[in-house]
Amino acid sequence: MKRDYSAQELRFPQAKLQWSAEAVGVLELYFEDKLSMNLEQAISYNEAIKEMAKAQNQNIFIYIDGSGLKGVSKEARQYFAQASTSRSRACALLVGSGISRILGNFLVGFNKPPIPTRLFTDKEKALQWLAEWQRKTP
Repeated sequence: MKRDYSAQELRFPQAKLQWSAEAVGVLELYFEDKLSMNLEQAISYNEAIKEMAKAQNQNIFIYIDGSGLKGVSKEARQYFAQASTSRSRACALLVGSGISRILGNFLVGFNKPPIPTRLFTDKEKALQWLAEWQRKTP
């Protein structure tokens, strides 16, 4: 399936990637509740992020709502820990209680993402943190 990466929003079978209506230069990634993400999905989402940034010709700041995730495979976690785009500058990961918080802590604590990444329980605070990074980043 050919995707239009210049679009405002891309839909996947179990996820949605969109430019934020609240914050300029922020890509938001939302998952279907109780998604157990595998490596193939992780690659697909990251490639879409990369291509959307390229289509807009700008640095990006990523907001990921992982609050409803049921799981992320070991391979997908390892992939995300190494995968970034040349335009990615910071990532805010929204977690809920329970498994998404554990997954988030595991990703940030053990897999060490290549860009500044921080966990949040509040979207507004996450977007504020990304705005701070936007002001600091050329």
